[in-house]
Amino acid sequence: MTTTITLQEAEQQLAGATATVEQLKAKILDHGPGSVTAEELGAAVLAVEHASLAVQHAGQHAQAQAEAERQQQLHGHKKHLLDQAGAPEDALAAMQQIEEAVALLVSYGANRQQLVAQGAATLRHAGVPRASEGVADQHAGLAWSDASMGRGETLHIDGRQITTINAGLLIGAAITRGCRTAGRGLGHLSPVVLVDGTGGAAEDPETWLKARY
Repeated sequence: MTTTITLQEAEQQLAGATATVEQLKAKILDHGPGSVTAEELGAAVLAVEHASLAVQHAGQHAQAQAEAERQQQLHGHKKHLLDQAGAPEDALAAMQQIEEAVALLVSYGANRQQLVAQGAATLRHAGVPRASEGVADQHAGLAWSDASMGRGETLHIDGRQITTINAGLLIGAAITRGCRTAGRGLGHLSPVVLVDGTGGAAEDPETWLKARY
């Protein structure tokens, strides 16, 4: 039957056995060899050897137990890391959503640019003057204006301003807002993605878009 004691207990037993041997030696020196038999001294010395082996065994057992606990802890870390890492399907699904959204915005921007360009050409051909002339009321509320700083070519219809919209600006604004939602700065995307100059489109996209419709 295997009995395992703690390392502390084994060390205490070794200290006690060693002390007994020293006491017996001292007794022989003080009172002569007849005060302690060879058997008594031999048994005490063997007890020291036994206790020393017990210390080694307890130490090995303690190391094995510590290693087992370390391995268990490492397996726990591994499971946590793998759980947190997730699966590639999660990232692929998110990428597909972004891909579809980008495709919509790029198509939207291109179609709108074509609409405004063709519309402005139609109005010019029909003799409709620029909006700056202030005579839209004489032309069914219609006018047009060239591209200027911060705004593309624009159709003026009953006071509304329908202008071109750069899809890149909308995509950049969405990226900016997405980083804010995630609690990250835009620098987290560099150097692969650099976003600059989204302005009001990122701060208040609804108001920004309505001003261009």
